[in-house]
Amino acid sequence: MPGKTTRLQNSRLATNQKLVDRYVRLYDYSLTEQITMRKINLENTIAAGKRTIKEINQKLILNLIREQQPISRVEIARQTQLQRSTVTIITNRLLQQQWICEGESGRYGGGRRPKNLYLNTNRFHVLGVEVSKDETILALADLNGKLLSREYMKTKVDDSRFFVHLGEKIQRFSKQSRSRTGIKVAGVGVGLPGYIEKTTGRIIAAENFGWMDVAAGDYLRKRFDLPIYFGNTAKLGAFAEMWFAESKNGSLHNFVYVTTRDGLGTGIVLNGEIYNGARDGAAEFGHFSLFPDGERCVCGNYGCWELYASDMATVKRYVLSLNGSERPPRGSSPLTIGKVIERAHRGDKAACEALQTTAKYLGLGITNLVFGLNPERVIVGDELVHAWDIIGEIICSTVQSRVPSYYADDLKITCSSIKEMPSLLGAIALVLANLFSFATNP
Repeated sequence: MPGKTTRLQNSRLATNQKLVDRYVRLYDYSLTEQITMRKINLENTIAAGKRTIKEINQKLILNLIREQQPISRVEIARQTQLQRSTVTIITNRLLQQQWICEGESGRYGGGRRPKNLYLNTNRFHVLGVEVSKDETILALADLNGKLLSREYMKTKVDDSRFFVHLGEKIQRFSKQSRSRTGIKVAGVGVGLPGYIEKTTGRIIAAENFGWMDVAAGDYLRKRFDLPIYFGNTAKLGAFAEMWFAESKNGSLHNFVYVTTRDGLGTGIVLNGEIYNGARDGAAEFGHFSLFPDGERCVCGNYGCWELYASDMATVKRYVLSLNGSERPPRGSSPLTIGKVIERAHRGDKAACEALQTTAKYLGLGITNLVFGLNPERVIVGDELVHAWDIIGEIICSTVQSRVPSYYADDLKITCSSIKEMPSLLGAIALVLANLFSFATNP
């Protein structure tokens, strides 16, 4: 029955392609040669052989286990439409390589109950690093992204040797973790501020830090011998949404992530992929002019969105309302956005008003993003998730009052479900993406 056989094979190929597309879109961000639907580069192309297909099927099953654990071989075969014998061979290989482990038996209809498969979270550990203006965080995580330990160091933006010291700290932290747990560290993901070159880790411009053309990646590579991956902190926040929060958000293919910490940054996901632009500089919407005749920004532009809607702007606005000056009284402890939010929740009227004004400016900027990008969702992250009860309705109503219904009917504006350290989690996901991604060579 050749016709029936051909239809069955085509059905399996189509199903596998859908699953491959689903997983590949999560992992493309960290790969230099992205696997995307585009014109084939004939100068760097080889045919897929048996080894390639074998690897794709193995990574497909491994990622299915990672996302849906616990899961049985029977369920894997059903979802992938691979033959059960093929699933058995691949899962036995993954067990032998210690990528997965077997757990308690599950329930699957009648008859003998199949054994469940889990990701072996102790196969490797990974390190994540987030560089922010006040402090830098280092964290050790397992293969599920669970944070196991962390360390902090002050970010010395005026110290030319800061990244030398950071590299030395990463090296010590990695060795101590390996000595304590006995588990190899597979790589390091680093979140950097501003406009960066993600393949090298060079900071092209981070004006709020006073960093211009800083070879951060070169400094770090000289201090330790581990695979290292770089990302802009705002884009890493979006990547964390894709990697860790997608099950809560549903499958999102077009969304914008907004962070107001250390300025105002955005991460854009188009058709399921992080959008980087021609030279990694896309999505710097914090520096579009909300008010063309407004204040001068450190970037050289006027009236930039971040001058009105960032955490720094909110704190300045609050302090100004208290003492008539943007500078806090001498001898007082520095105010943070977290403290402003705490005071607002305790009934401080000035704190509430400062946050509400920020919400209006956020809404104005998001309106432009909606017109320009037509996302299905806009997600606001970092500290402002803790003030969503104060700002959420204002942001949404501002956008709804300015965007026609045919743009806004299916649009959702929400706070992130990741309550703490989204960019750090995104840096961890960078390493995980490279461990679980499909190789570009057979």
